[in-house]
Amino acid sequence: MRSLPTILLILSLPAGAIAYAVAARVLAALPLPEGAQGFLVLFAPLFVAGLVMLPLLIPFFDRKAKEDLAAHARASESTTNGDGDPGDGKQP
Repeated sequence: MRSLPTILLILSLPAGAIAYAVAARVLAALPLPEGAQGFLVLFAPLFVAGLVMLPLLIPFFDRKAKEDLAAHARASESTTNGDGDPGDGKQP
């Protein structure tokens, strides 16, 4: 299915938001030291949300990378001469 990576990209944002909210609620309920609570409640849920979003984002970026590599291969193929040397525009 060609549109699956795009669908997963769209679903990654709600999944990350839900993961952030759940992780923040869990960390807020834990008895943490006062100095570390603000730091952990802010950054640990961001880390958890990123971990949840990552598997959903990878197929989209993989597809884009493959398209770019194919375009680069076509471009480098069109700039080579008949003998395979890169065409730098200089005449012998």
